[in-house]
Amino acid sequence: MASSDSLPSAYYLNDTMQDSQESREEPWASTSTLVNPDPPVNYIFDRNSVISATLYTRSGPAYRIITNSEVNRTELCDLTDHNIVATIKRRDFLPNLVVFAHRNGKSMKINKWLKRRRVAQGSQMTTVNDLVTPSGHFTWRSDDRHRLALYLENQTDFPIAYSKKLQDPPTLALCLRSCSDNDRIEIITSFIILEHRLRMKEKTLQGNTLYGVGSQFIMMR
Repeated sequence: MASSDSLPSAYYLNDTMQDSQESREEPWASTSTLVNPDPPVNYIFDRNSVISATLYTRSGPAYRIITNSEVNRTELCDLTDHNIVATIKRRDFLPNLVVFAHRNGKSMKINKWLKRRRVAQGSQMTTVNDLVTPSGHFTWRSDDRHRLALYLENQTDFPIAYSKKLQDPPTLALCLRSCSDNDRIEIITSFIILEHRLRMKEKTLQGNTLYGVGSQFIMMR
């Protein structure tokens, strides 16, 4: 979609006002080493896809999501030095794996690193996903305000990261507060997995064809 090293300024026009308002409304805890009061950085996807896209910030392209033709391997490439920093491996009969360069390239089961659990939300039960990073434990939730939002463990007041839709042209963005490089990589990777799960669930409920690359379909568990 974007052929230059930066996205059109129209992408950022409404975001500037919204981020400023969010910064005023959210008194970020000063005790956290991950969160600070700075406005979030918007990682804007150049297309409405979480398996093949380039993520842009105001500074230019930051990351690229690459999926092979067999749709059993998705990589996150850091465009600063063009290194693969995360890899998602999908397997038919065994648990899916995730590999991070900063964790010495050791494979981890996704269901151990990104753990689903059921919690009460009002009078109903809902699913959340606990993310275990080198810096600590965090939780991805869906609520009325955010399709996906990441919070410090056992907190629901102020998100560290959250997704939002952009309308013109339609795509999505991941808004992320200041954090370490390694945490950022794990947050982006976990978002890719969870957003894809949501899309697969929605398309299944709508009775539509599963979203995929070429003739291959992808289902992240």
